[in-house]
Amino acid sequence: MTKTSSKNPYRPGVGVRPLYLAGRDAPLRRFGAMLRAAPEQPANMRITGLRGVGKTVLLELFADRAQELDWEPAFLELQPGHNTDETIDATLRSLLEQTRERLSRRARLRSAAGRTLGSTSLSLSWEDLSLSLSFGSAREEDLARVLFDTIGLALAKGRAGVMLLLDEAQLVRDERARHGEHPLSLLIAPIVALQRRELPVGLVVCGLPTLTANLQTARSYSERLFRGEEIDSLAPAQALEAFTRPLEQTARSADPALAETVASEVEGYPYFLQLWGSELWDAAEISEVDGFTRGLLDATRDEIYGRLDRDFYDPRVATLTPAEQDILVASAGCSYPPLHSADLRDVSERTSGNINVLLGRLVDAGALYRIRKGEYAYTAPKFREHLLRRASN
Repeated sequence: MTKTSSKNPYRPGVGVRPLYLAGRDAPLRRFGAMLRAAPEQPANMRITGLRGVGKTVLLELFADRAQELDWEPAFLELQPGHNTDETIDATLRSLLEQTRERLSRRARLRSAAGRTLGSTSLSLSWEDLSLSLSFGSAREEDLARVLFDTIGLALAKGRAGVMLLLDEAQLVRDERARHGEHPLSLLIAPIVALQRRELPVGLVVCGLPTLTANLQTARSYSERLFRGEEIDSLAPAQALEAFTRPLEQTARSADPALAETVASEVEGYPYFLQLWGSELWDAAEISEVDGFTRGLLDATRDEIYGRLDRDFYDPRVATLTPAEQDILVASAGCSYPPLHSADLRDVSERTSGNINVLLGRLVDAGALYRIRKGEYAYTAPKFREHLLRRASN
């Protein structure tokens, strides 16, 4: 943009990269260090955080950094329908096939796998590398073959390895029953097995805080398997930069007092900073003024919160059942944080058993996450304020 650009420089949206990314240098450095230490050390990372903190944007930056370090990234946003053994298997196969096609579009990859030795073992060879692995299921074994082939092609094409980056990973979780669905284990097992033989493959899973507990259920040693990155709101100085830097290439500016007010009001959450900036820009356009002031914010605040509710909160609440919505609205009357299930009995006419069932369903739906027994938190920042606004309408 030129100095006199009239284009709105703010970008509120899902996974939309802002013009200026503040406060994420440290995670990017740690990701780069992790790749440089591979394959002797497993290149696995778990990114968790509330909605709107910029997890998807960070994951996309990881994909870019992987390419800079000669790793081949394979990026995928998981969906609720992927939460079965069959669908996660088919989805990962498709992702790896797309990766191989990207690596070699002129010729089909020749299989590097040896013959199957049975339903619980696998022998592979690639150039001077041979290994034998054991798996709990034939599906894990078959997925390992596809993954091994993809790594082999990546190395043959001069890449350092293959990095899988999976967004919304909290949607995939194992059932507790031994003979139930275990898609998360199916995803992890082949990668761990190949990493133990020091093959260059990595996995980054990104999602809501419930992802941590899901991984612990799938693999009791997950805290040693994944490096944890908890993404939070920006520090005050970083929030000010995220709000003011996009204006530097425009003819507009923000009054310092106004910028501090916005950074404090939104508590440093990146999506909110972009939305506040976008709405203030549009208001300045309509008013034909060059500066963001407290007066402009006061005149625009109702529009800002209206858009926040419509775009950020309402779509998530709309997917819930009436009973789930009722208990959420009731929860706004409890002290927070955290939300205590015992307190809900004082603001709801439902039985304790029914409340606990609904809380479990809200965790499954991604509206809440469980901190510990009887204690919960909202997965979206400032969600209690939204519920209070909703209850007053």
